[in-house]
Amino acid sequence: PQLEFYKLSQQYKEDYLDNDNLIFSSKYKAYIHKDAQIGNNVKIGAGSIIGKCIIEDNVDIHSNVVIYAKTQIGNNCIIESNTTLGCTGAMWVWDNNDRIYLEQLGNLIIEKNVRIGAQCEIVRGSANESTIIKKGTIISHGSLIGHGNVVDEYVHMANGVKLGGGCYIGPRNFLSSGTVVSAGVKLLAEDIVLGAGAVATQNLTQEGVYIGIPAKRLKSTKGKMSGIPKWNK
Repeated sequence: PQLEFYKLSQQYKEDYLDNDNLIFSSKYKAYIHKDAQIGNNVKIGAGSIIGKCIIEDNVDIHSNVVIYAKTQIGNNCIIESNTTLGCTGAMWVWDNNDRIYLEQLGNLIIEKNVRIGAQCEIVRGSANESTIIKKGTIISHGSLIGHGNVVDEYVHMANGVKLGGGCYIGPRNFLSSGTVVSAGVKLLAEDIVLGAGAVATQNLTQEGVYIGIPAKRLKSTKGKMSGIPKWNK
């Protein structure tokens, strides 16, 4: 059944950049899809490519950003240079000696007041799912977000964080530099801190500081997150 579903998905393949309908804007010095919806006071840096997406008001997009179709960006977001939003994931199964890929037909929703650093990649949902980045979240430079992730409100990801597909990151969690959350793993509590380089391989259901590979709980945070933002609820 999985193989047949993957084959069926290819009949619905879409062009998420639709190059034939990208128009060079002399105002922005960027290529923008003719049907993209651009709000008020939006800044778009030179060299960017904006597909058929929705960008709300007061969004600041830096240079050389690529935004694929079916991406929605809320008010007051910042997207730094060389970041790609709504790109394609790679899900496949074997058909004898051939790989059959699942077409990535989902979307990406970025809520208001999100800050995304340079050289990040966020994959859109596969099939009928969404990748969702909720309000107030910070995703720092070089981070990679897989398909179908839900990143809840006011999460802070430091540099180089990697999330496999289908993860859930609870609100107000802090993921330190180089942390990894394996595919399908859920961080279900608030005030979880993953220490630098930690790898979460199973669901985490209790607040606290987790370190190591696989990540193990070291101690409680109890609101004493030294050097780490404590978000107001």
